Amino acid sequence: MTRYTVIDTESWWCEDLHKAYKRLDPECEQRRIACRRIGAAAALDVEIDREGRVHVGTLASWTEHSHGTEQAVVTELFDFLRQREDRTVITWGGVATDVQILTLAAMSYGVALPPALLDTPGRKGPRRHCDLSLMMKGGGKTWHHLTEVALRLGVPVSLLEGKARVDRPVSAGAWAQVRGHCERDVLMTAIAKVGWLCAQGSDGLRLAPGVITLLAAFLRRRPEHEAADRLQAYLAELQQEIADEYGLAA
Repeated sequence: MTRYTVIDTESWWCEDLHKAYKRLDPECEQRRIACRRIGAAAALDVEIDREGRVHVGTLASWTEHSHGTEQAVVTELFDFLRQREDRTVITWGGVATDVQILTLAAMSYGVALPPALLDTPGRKGPRRHCDLSLMMKGGGKTWHHLTEVALRLGVPVSLLEGKARVDRPVSAGAWAQVRGHCERDVLMTAIAKVGWLCAQGSDGLRLAPGVITLLAAFLRRRPEHEAADRLQAYLAELQQEIADEYGLAA
């Protein structure tokens, strides 16, 4: 059994930090990543057994609105990951963005990073964090967006609209949408991970059945999700495709 925890975060520019840095470097026109603060995070447990069957565990999420502060959000995420030290953490673009901002937050609050996000000199064995976008880039120069990969895997465009930009929410309803967005991102990253493993020849793993398992489990855990109808339609489409394949084989 191979165990993963897929994570995603949402962060926004802190105007106070940006203004302070501009005083130090007035000629800098670029916003620095250290001026971003985490506002939401989500995590999804996924396992794949030796026969290629996908199993889905806990789906959890935290927001500044529900937990009060950035420190509370990152602490909850770190504690979640510490309880899963046998799992590989999966991100999309995590090395360049999420992990850097999480590390900066940990430094700010004196909070220890979970083992999966530590980069210890002299470490033996594989790092317990896999940035899937970096894996796909390999030695080349092309960075793939999660949306384009998801489209290539058959995810409907309606499930990906509005993914690229998430504004800082100002109301409880808007915070709920951000939470849902973050949860949907871990689902899409999990789908991309299944596609990647299929391409790497993972024994017994098939894309459509794996995605069906992910979608069905997500909907059981979040039946009121704002994208539930679209996710259900996508699930039904995949199930029909498999039924048609069996019909042709018969």
